[in-house]
Amino acid sequence: MSEAATLARPPAGVPQDRIVDFDIYNPFHGQHDLHVAWTQLRDSTPHEVVWTPYNEGHWIALSPDLINQVYSDATRFSSRVVLVPKSTAGEAYGDFIPLSLDPPEHRPFRKVLNDKLYGSAIHPLEPKVRKLTVDLIESFVANGRCDFVHEFAEELPLRVFMQLVDLPVEHLPKLKHLADQFTRPDGSITPAQATEAFKAYVHPIIEERKAKGGNDLLTHIATSEVNGRPMTESEAARLAIQVLVGGLDTVVNFMSFTMRLLAQAPEVQARLAANHDLHHAAINECLRRLPLVSSAREVVADVEVDGVTLARGDMIVAPTELYALNPEMNADPLKYDLDRKVRNHMAFGSGNHTCPGQFLARMEMKVLLEEWFARIPRFELEPGQTLRHRGGIVGGCEPFVLRWDVG
Repeated sequence: MSEAATLARPPAGVPQDRIVDFDIYNPFHGQHDLHVAWTQLRDSTPHEVVWTPYNEGHWIALSPDLINQVYSDATRFSSRVVLVPKSTAGEAYGDFIPLSLDPPEHRPFRKVLNDKLYGSAIHPLEPKVRKLTVDLIESFVANGRCDFVHEFAEELPLRVFMQLVDLPVEHLPKLKHLADQFTRPDGSITPAQATEAFKAYVHPIIEERKAKGGNDLLTHIATSEVNGRPMTESEAARLAIQVLVGGLDTVVNFMSFTMRLLAQAPEVQARLAANHDLHHAAINECLRRLPLVSSAREVVADVEVDGVTLARGDMIVAPTELYALNPEMNADPLKYDLDRKVRNHMAFGSGNHTCPGQFLARMEMKVLLEEWFARIPRFELEPGQTLRHRGGIVGGCEPFVLRWDVG
């Protein structure tokens, strides 16, 4: 554990065997695999819910049923605060909407996002996504190697997202740094400072888009109505910031987890290169095997769960990793199996706040597999690397190098 001064005191009455040495931002004990770290925690205790003194102290849901309840039952687990530590990252992020709103208040704001991110609204983007994907792969394919995180994963989804919101690519480093302060803070600035920086960036853009018009997502937010009235400037800015934070991290990391896994599975590569009809199953199996979000909720009122009392105002983290990686939900859950008949997962969350960007993420992954395997049918991890994952609200991969035979 860290120094005792940095750790919270357990709530009164919490049994000692419920207290675990687990920091979601640094969950690793003797290894550096995010999913193994979570399963080690689950396997270390018979309980469905445990308490950790890290990050101001909070509960962690371990069973699939409880994880699902935390995401789905807003009457007991509120989205008012979704990050830990509660008093810093949690309260700062709670200024953004619609994730910090519970039903029914969140619905009109969520509809604004759905209008631009669901189903048919995403289809027109595919040609642009495909061209950018091809251009990126062609830029390094002849080299026989690439740093996948830096040369592809941090390029494709972020550039596509910047097109979606019609913002200059040159603004990406600043925006990505601010977004990371909520999911994996590095201490360079506080979450409150990141929030203020986002507001300073977004407010003039919202004013400009209201006057100028256009078809991009930020203009749609700036000019939309909720409950039969125009959104206030504050509401539009808070919704826009939520979009920016959500769009600048998750797909980058999911692509990185996926390609690192496939690099270690030559038999899967051979099948995907030979049969594009398997790509859909491959994406779904990656979503099942590689979930990476561990969001939190605030307890609405004192409630007994698995023999302990969660008090009003307590925070509980619900790792989507442990929903899919439980043998009750999927047989042999750590195995990557293209032929799996049933895939139970919560990679995009559950309930009212299921990720609105899932259609764009799936399309980007589909295009990646199609264009990658058309040019690089066999690849591997370059030997001698130290491979590490990152913890956090959204898990990630440290950069790694892939290599392949040229020609």
